Amino acid sequence: MKLEKEYDDSWRWTADLIVKYAPENYDERGIYRKDEWTSSSDIGEIYDGKPFTREEYLEAEDKYVQAVIKGMELAGCSFLTVEYLSIYRDKREMKRFTPKNTLYEQNKDLYDMFLSIKEDMRIHISQIEKAVRLNLREFMNCDLTNKKKDFYVRFGFDYYMYFNSNIDKCILKKEIEKIGLYFNPR
Repeated sequence: MKLEKEYDDSWRWTADLIVKYAPENYDERGIYRKDEWTSSSDIGEIYDGKPFTREEYLEAEDKYVQAVIKGMELAGCSFLTVEYLSIYRDKREMKRFTPKNTLYEQNKDLYDMFLSIKEDMRIHISQIEKAVRLNLREFMNCDLTNKKKDFYVRFGFDYYMYFNSNIDKCILKKEIEKIGLYFNPR
């Protein structure tokens, strides 16, 4: 019987938070107070009096993909490795690949990776976009790591993304903010 690796979450103490959430909307305790979308399943819901659109969702998702690629470039990574993979291929998840799904056209491009992804799989920078999107769309959850380059990307709930790296924080902050995301906003 194969024993599962125990997940070590001590990385949280040194992680840099990268999010779409503006710093002015956090309260003094670090709690985000604005009612805002947190998932691709929120497409069509009403926020600030107007429907949240697929285009708005994809624009935000693109920024997260750009942030991971920029982080990889700054760290000198050509690939990331899948660790601590949690993926479900049940009927409910597979329905997200049917034409009735809001992101059907975009999900079609992710289907092969969704079926083939496995722990310890190396994903080249040219394909990392798919793994990031699968995490953000909640098809799976995993850490993407390059231990040799000391670069780690992790995904939390509600569109929170974390980097652990030796990249100069001033440089990383500047690059993340150029993309249109926020670096350690709390």
